Amino acid sequence: MRSTKKIDVNVSLNTNALPNSSDLGSDLSSGVLTVTSQVQLKGKVELMLIMKKSKNASMDCTIAFDLSSKKVKTLECK
Repeated sequence: MRSTKKIDVNVSLNTNALPNSSDLGSDLSSGVLTVTSQVQLKGKVELMLIMKKSKNASMDCTIAFDLSSKKVKTLECK
């Protein structure tokens, strides 16, 4: 009775929110853009239609995009 539910997430990047000391220009000129993200999910899990438990999951990811090929170069999550 185990199941997994996939969800789609849209992400918007706002460069106006970056501090003036950001290295965005040098990252773009190097051809690799590195982005970090943090996600925390909270919810209830139903076990065998009897018990409901609250569970939390969190994830910290670092993603490097190769700008010339427009592909993900590396993806590391903890």
